[in-house]
This record gives sequence, structure tokens and C-alpha cells, in this order.
Amino acid sequence: MEVIGSYVIDILMTLASTTILALIGFVWKISHRVSSLEKTIEAFKGIHDRDINEVRKDIDMICSNVDKNRDWTTNRMMSIARDFPKG
Repeated sequence: MEVIGSYVIDILMTLASTTILALIGFVWKISHRVSSLEKTIEAFKGIHDRDINEVRKDIDMICSNVDKNRDWTTNRMMSIARDFPKG
């Protein structure tokens, strides 16, 4: 009976240690994925913020070129249109 008990304890300890190691590995893998996703999100946020700033600058540039009578200055608008990237 003692022999069977020691085998059961050995099996249980092996299972427990394997489970603990698997849990540690799982947590490490998930935390690594989360940190890499955070870096990706930060990169996208930077791109988004830069794009918003460019659009605001373009809008400010267009608004600053409006006549006092709120009529568009044709020559200036044509030069602005040529400066915008195509596509």
C-alpha cells in the first residue's frame, strides 16, 4: 500500500509541477503578446496623430487663404491644389 501511495504522490507532484510550469509559460506568452500589441497600437496612434496634425495644417492653410469677402482666391487655390499630394 505504501508503494502505491508513493507512486500516486510522485504522479501528483509531476502533474502539479507540469501544470505550474505550463501556467507560467502561458502567462509569459500572453504578456509578451500584450506588450507587442501595445507597441503596435502606440505606432498606429502616432501615425494617426501625425495625420490629424497634417489635416489641421492643410485646413488652416486653406482658411488663411480666404478673401475678406469669403470668396476663394482662384490663383492661390490653384497653387494649393498643385501642392497637395496626388492619390
